[in-house]
Amino acid sequence: MPHISSAVNTSLPGRTGAEWKESSAWKRILALVSEGRFPHACALVIDESFHLELSLEITRLLLCAKGNGEDGCRVCSAWSGERHPDLIWCGSPSQPPSIDMCRETIDSASYRPVLSTKRVIVVFSADRMLLPAGNSLLKLAEEPPEYVHLLFLLSDEKLFLPTLRSRSWTLSLPLHPSGERVRPPRTEEEWVRWIEQYSKSEVEEILALFGPWISSEIERQDFARAGTLERLRLLIQTKRLSKTMVLDLIVLVLKEGIVFEHSFSDFW
Repeated sequence: MPHISSAVNTSLPGRTGAEWKESSAWKRILALVSEGRFPHACALVIDESFHLELSLEITRLLLCAKGNGEDGCRVCSAWSGERHPDLIWCGSPSQPPSIDMCRETIDSASYRPVLSTKRVIVVFSADRMLLPAGNSLLKLAEEPPEYVHLLFLLSDEKLFLPTLRSRSWTLSLPLHPSGERVRPPRTEEEWVRWIEQYSKSEVEEILALFGPWISSEIERQDFARAGTLERLRLLIQTKRLSKTMVLDLIVLVLKEGIVFEHSFSDFW
């Protein structure tokens, strides 16, 4: 069964789910769950650093018989950290699923719920799935079993496969009411602050920055820099570099402008 290999806290320092929980979009989700009208296929657009947190919050509500996720019922008591018998992970935080993972998820969806009356499938980074992987989920999105809820987690709705988007209810959960966008540091002062902030962070937390960074560059139509960020993300994701090397590499590539692909060809 698709799963997350280990517990990962992807929230960024200084930011909490309270930001999106104050949004009208979240209140709409709560209302639909309480009314039993939450859609079977839903695309949720939010900063990638909150994909895991948001998916767990919604899944707890959907699986609980009373829709509150914390009433101590048999279904709620079955949670073990981030795992539940009726929750299916497809991919992992910051990592879109492969076509094999998608096929395995489709097979798992055919089994009826273990404890709840529902099963929830969470597809991470659905806007970065390769075309064959996305296409394999089309039928599941269009005609899911009556007991299945399919959650697509996105950072950028524009990159989501149109055929999947047309089969899903899409909802954006804002993090910055003022319209502020998360982007890579640009000035010397911003770089100094960034290094100080993330010098004690885990590599997973640093990786979580890349989704919103890439979206920011795409919005600015700087596609070359967005491509550089994506290649850099893929290299860091191999986990063959230490945290210190990751920080140094990000600064060298994004601040100093070095071309890194040839230097690290053995890691690809």
